[in-house]
Amino acid sequence: MTASFGYSYMSVPIPSSTRIDMNGLGAGITANFRSRFGIKADLNFVRQANVLGTGHHGDVFTYMLGPVFYPVNNNRLGVYVQALAGGYRADGVIPSGAGGFESAYSQGPAWAVGAGIERSITSSLAIRTETDYMRTSFIESNSVIRGQNDLRLSGSLVYRWHWHSEGRSDRRHH
Repeated sequence: MTASFGYSYMSVPIPSSTRIDMNGLGAGITANFRSRFGIKADLNFVRQANVLGTGHHGDVFTYMLGPVFYPVNNNRLGVYVQALAGGYRADGVIPSGAGGFESAYSQGPAWAVGAGIERSITSSLAIRTETDYMRTSFIESNSVIRGQNDLRLSGSLVYRWHWHSEGRSDRRHH
């Protein structure tokens, strides 16, 4: 079992305009079954203040769950791919017809596919980097909800729990 916490970056499109860079925090818990499979719960919050000079902030909160597969997993290095699904909530701005911007809010389903690398520091600590293609939605200026493609990059510190088959915690690395 692992718990991770760290920095998250997301590139998010503003409908009918440009992309904005958002920074924030990500956290996850992964329960591994056998050496190559697991399930991950993922929470992520990113934000940007003063989007496009409008005085309004933008943020995206995602909550997802899904399987993880480790093609490489040993004492020093883990390489994994994941497919996550869940939901999102987003606040931001959209271009208005008068050349200005309006505040907008949306929520709905989200999914992500990606890969990561985990490098051990000690038997209980590791550093993880992760890249995901994420799919969410947002409201355009004509009040239509459209899908959007997001890129998410994360870097985090990982804490590992090792368990004996009887369920007792084991700090030794297997």
